[in-house]
Amino acid sequence: MIKDKIKDLIDKEVEAIRNIPIDGVIEKALDLIYEQVHIKRGKVVVSGMGKAGQIGVNIATPLSSTGTPAIFLHPSESQHGDLGMVQENDIMFLISNSGKTREIVELEYLVKNLHPNIKIIGLTGHPDGALSEFSDVV
Repeated sequence: MIKDKIKDLIDKEVEAIRNIPIDGVIEKALDLIYEQVHIKRGKVVVSGMGKAGQIGVNIATPLSSTGTPAIFLHPSESQHGDLGMVQENDIMFLISNSGKTREIVELEYLVKNLHPNIKIIGLTGHPDGALSEFSDVV
C-alpha cells in the first residue's frame, strides 16, 4: 500500500518534469547566469517574499555549494541596509507567484537605481504582473 503511494508520487514528479517547456527560456536564463557570474565575476542574488522566499533560499544554497556564487537577499531587509550586498555584475533572480509582490517590485526599483544595467531573471506564476515587465528573462 505505501509502495503504491510512493510509486504514484514518483510518477507525478516524473510527469511534472516531462511537462517543463523546452522553449529557450531556461537556456536564456542559464546564459545570463553564466555571463554575469562566470565571465563578469558577479553572483546570483535570489529574492522572494514568504513561500517564494523559502523557495529562493532553496535555490541559492545549492547554487553556491556547487560552484555558482549565490546569496539569498530578503526583499524587506534589502530596504534596510542589505542592498549593499548587490554589485553591478550580479544577476537578480526574483521570485513572485503573483508577479506583483510589493517588496519584489520595490526591490527592483531600488536595485535599478543603484545599478541601472543589472540583469533580472523573473520566476512567476502570472506572466501579466510587473515582474514580467521588468525582467530580462521570465
